[in-house]
Amino acid sequence: MPSSRSDDENESMTGSYALAPAGESEDEFADDEPMMTTPAVSAQRNFLLASTLFSLNHGCVTACLNLATARLGNVGAEQSAVLYISYAASALLGSTSVVKNVGAKNSLILGMGIYCIYVGCFALASLLRTHPMIAEAVALVGAAVGGLAGGILWTAQGSFFARSAEIHSQCSGITLPDATSDFGSYFAAIYLIGEVAMNMLSSVLIQVFRFSWIAVFIVYFTIAAIAANGMVLIYEYPPVDSDDSDDSFGGSQDAITTKPSKATAAWRLLREDPKMICMLPFNFAFGFAASFRASFVSGEVVRIALHDEKSKYVGILSSITAIVAAAMSLLFGKMSHAVGKGTILVVGALSFFMVAFPFVLFPQLENWGLSAILLTYTFQGIGRSTFEGTLKAEFADFFAYEKEGAYANIVLQNGISNALGFFLSVNLPCSTPGDYCVQYSDGKLHNVLAFEILVMITAVIAVLGYWRAASIYAKEKATGRERAAEEAEVAFAYADVEVGEE
Repeated sequence: MPSSRSDDENESMTGSYALAPAGESEDEFADDEPMMTTPAVSAQRNFLLASTLFSLNHGCVTACLNLATARLGNVGAEQSAVLYISYAASALLGSTSVVKNVGAKNSLILGMGIYCIYVGCFALASLLRTHPMIAEAVALVGAAVGGLAGGILWTAQGSFFARSAEIHSQCSGITLPDATSDFGSYFAAIYLIGEVAMNMLSSVLIQVFRFSWIAVFIVYFTIAAIAANGMVLIYEYPPVDSDDSDDSFGGSQDAITTKPSKATAAWRLLREDPKMICMLPFNFAFGFAASFRASFVSGEVVRIALHDEKSKYVGILSSITAIVAAAMSLLFGKMSHAVGKGTILVVGALSFFMVAFPFVLFPQLENWGLSAILLTYTFQGIGRSTFEGTLKAEFADFFAYEKEGAYANIVLQNGISNALGFFLSVNLPCSTPGDYCVQYSDGKLHNVLAFEILVMITAVIAVLGYWRAASIYAKEKATGRERAAEEAEVAFAYADVEVGEE
């Protein structure tokens, strides 16, 4: 879907866009000094509107994903694995290039529009449940298409987020790290509130209004489509040329940001910047914990412990995770100014550890009550708030020279970890029923202990990886300052020579 503004209009807006002096708000400056042929756009208001529309569209997707295993059984787990494989592949096969070539706004519209196909496939697969082979094909095709959409969408969101934070920093006079912290917390809270609403919607429609599951998925499709169309109202700020980007951090940036490498920027960044390898375990910790919670906790623990054969509690319980994540995102956004983003990320990694650890200590699922299950969803919510907000803000700081490639790496790593997690959730067999060898709803025995240990080990490595990445970044900043000082000294000396010659 093309942008609602012409190129000439966008050029007019960007050409006359003026930044507010330090210490003045964007709105005050816009009111006092109107310098644009069209009204000045508040970076913060623009970002909040985009985040709201994004949250509605993606909330529908997440609600369907949470219901996939519960409503479609093993097909749902396979569908989720295909979704994340496609999601990861899109990061390697050109989502970065799409965003760089058509812009963040148009990429957001494109990704949200294609996501509607994924949501619509749930309604179609539910309608065709009497024809299981056809229903499975529809579900898997929809997942493949949805994964491609997600890769484009999240890469575009990261680019739009980072650019909006830059504009807001310049307009308001606050530092860029503070702007990324604030915008990261705003986005995470809005995004997760939208997810809460969409998760709870299924339970309300089923329990109160007696909708069929087909009708529920049709409602989700409608909301997702309306939100995608609403993105035409968003203003996109002009991109920063590679020549203007921060060049203070080593020598690999030039190779990564050249035009021929747009399509492979994510892979090149992963290969050439050691910070990205160090941040990989955090993304994997989130992916493994999320797939563990969705496939095992929502799909099996809730069914066994709460006797919920019809999945009527899944939507409400999943909303607990999103509610906690939304609240903690705002809290962590304020806390990060005082304690730093690193402390918040360590808390997040330990929360992912605690998603699986209680099941190692207390493996008898029949003895689990509602309060214990709620605690698991709460830990996932705390961890997720750091992934959706703080981590992405830290990526904007760590990889300022290649924003699209950095956020495509989040797509890539999250996609691989979730795909692997959903695959392992139904493909770790065991032979003798026991506390750690659980019979799933498909009648097969599954080794849950191996999956639990994987989640915990990855979370611990995530902490170590972040500390190493932060250390490298600190050295890069110091090196950049030293180089800038040397260049300034040379320039000053050269000026003295010219004056002496005159």
